[in-house]
Amino acid sequence: MKTIINRKFLVTLFTLAIAILTMSFAFTNTDDFANQKSEAIINADREILTVINVITPKEGQQEKIVELLQKGMTETMRYQKGFISANIHKSLDSEHVIVYAQWKDGASLQEAVKLIEAGKAPNMLEVFSNSTPDYHPYDVISVNLASEKK
Repeated sequence: MKTIINRKFLVTLFTLAIAILTMSFAFTNTDDFANQKSEAIINADREILTVINVITPKEGQQEKIVELLQKGMTETMRYQKGFISANIHKSLDSEHVIVYAQWKDGASLQEAVKLIEAGKAPNMLEVFSNSTPDYHPYDVISVNLASEKK
């Protein structure tokens, strides 16, 4: 059975690819990065690519999208070169699902996009075929933590 990708998904992928190609994400010391344990750390001093994806599933499909995302991350995406982490959040008051992902750089993300487009990440392809994704690359500007003293 052939999966059909909706046009909005393809336009979104193309837009993301253009954004990545026009931005520069430099690593000053890639050896340090390669030796670090991959974990979700939000830090304005780390030079990584953050992608925030607001996914709007088709009506009644939130749980299915969450399950597909979890499978896609554990079975495929986590093994991709440059992948650092992905955190999946589901809205408590709507159908939205948010994915906060961290990648080493734009080139790593672009390779993952190619993998999905080629059908080699079937769970991720199904996510994007059954929802409307809206994702953009970001730089972390600041992290503000709670404090007991003023």
